[in-house]
Amino acid sequence: MAQILLRSPYYVTVTTASHLSAQLALTIDGTLRYTILKNATSNRTVFEIASLARDYINIVFGGTTVVADTIAISYVITTFTAVDGGGTGTAQTAVTHTGLDGYGTFTFGNNPIIRDEIDPTYVGDCLGNGIIYLPDNTIGKFIGVNALGVLNVFTIAANNNTTIATPYRTYDIKRVCNPKYTNVKMVYLNRYGMFQEFYFFLKNVESFNTKSETFKRNIFVESSSSYSIYSHQNKTFDKNGRTRVTLNTDYIDECYNEVIQDIMLSEYVWIYFNSVWRPSTISTNSLTFKTSVNDKLIQYTLDLEFANDIINNIV
Repeated sequence: MAQILLRSPYYVTVTTASHLSAQLALTIDGTLRYTILKNATSNRTVFEIASLARDYINIVFGGTTVVADTIAISYVITTFTAVDGGGTGTAQTAVTHTGLDGYGTFTFGNNPIIRDEIDPTYVGDCLGNGIIYLPDNTIGKFIGVNALGVLNVFTIAANNNTTIATPYRTYDIKRVCNPKYTNVKMVYLNRYGMFQEFYFFLKNVESFNTKSETFKRNIFVESSSSYSIYSHQNKTFDKNGRTRVTLNTDYIDECYNEVIQDIMLSEYVWIYFNSVWRPSTISTNSLTFKTSVNDKLIQYTLDLEFANDIINNIV
């Protein structure tokens, strides 16, 4: 069984010397969802299952860092000695996987998975211990693998200013105190399909933009052969707005360059802003990596937009 990352393709390949077609029966969370029949090419049949399975994963955030939703995936392949499912059919042993809403990078190669010996919390390729940045006197949480090999929430005590360890990695806790600004906490779905916390410690700026439609209407009144100079000839309708927030990181280690990239590639982002969790989207579309050699100090600015209109228009 593997933990497969469903934002990237995952291929299931059948190679037998005698089959001319194959059928895939794909079950998700105990329910048969797809039955796919394909003819073989040179006794080889390939099915891609990640795009099918991902439709059934449901990411729900309730304001607390927990193990994100996963799905149980199993499939049975039946090979046939003739095309189009004809001839004699032979069913193979069922294969089971766990699906997560994560991804593999291009350099990882095909069929990306979470290896058993790593925690699904991404802190970049730091040499030695990983690094977790937290405000002073604040509890932190991250997802790791416990001694039983199960995904688990690890809690960092508010008075922990040193390290915390899982069976697979040790993390240095770096506390940041910047009383001039209000910390903004972010939770996002990382490359492993797990919730991950990140703090912005420096200046934050709130703004908004509006959008609307207009049309030119007839304000002429026939009964008086005139019109009111107080009437809108160009009428605005469907006007609404979106709130934007600009956030700044503290000075961070160079290995966090990939964490910033991870945030920008996430499809699920929330920030705790003005005492409310707000679903958000990252507006920043490009970024130049900084290094200690070129830039000495490494700090980033990200633009976000709340993922809802200011005026409630939910119907």
